[in-house]
Amino acid sequence: MKEIIFDIKNFSYLTGELPDVSFIPMMTRRKLDNFGRAALCTLYKVFENSEVALVFSSCFGDFERVKKLTTQLKEEGEVSPAGFSASVHNASVGLFSILEKIKTGYNAISAGEKSFAYGLLEGILTTKEQDCIYCYTEDFDEVKSLSVLLVQAADGEFLLREKSENAEVSDTFEDFVKFLNDEKKFFVSDIFEIERVNR
Repeated sequence: MKEIIFDIKNFSYLTGELPDVSFIPMMTRRKLDNFGRAALCTLYKVFENSEVALVFSSCFGDFERVKKLTTQLKEEGEVSPAGFSASVHNASVGLFSILEKIKTGYNAISAGEKSFAYGLLEGILTTKEQDCIYCYTEDFDEVKSLSVLLVQAADGEFLLREKSENAEVSDTFEDFVKFLNDEKKFFVSDIFEIERVNR
């Protein structure tokens, strides 16, 4: 894996709290549940302009909405089309791109327990072409979301490289929050690691 130096220009995260999305138009806001609200809340806190790529990841997606649709299908034999369209994995990032007229495209990733780390890797690799917002959201046990604005920078603060042989893997949402808050020097996944440099 080729080393990449990059910067995290801005970041926002939340855990366990009900996000404030009063800035979103009311008719759109009414369609959002906690999952969508959390994603849009952190996305907007790092958003600067529409010339940005988007990467979204989640292990379980909008779990509560899918659970409701499954129950509805079992009990009624069909599901609400509106409910289904809002349940797809990329619904939140798709809605964000519509609201902000972002035409650069986006990727939505689900990789099981590695969803956070692999989504982050995709976001960093995307910075070779353009700035990228990476957003990770879950609402399985509790709502949590993180968005980072990733930019390519020759003198950046962060270095992505292949995982060192003896490095211990610590690649969860919580590990990355600690990394962002300078509580950890490394973020280590099974195939890559990120280190703070140039400080």
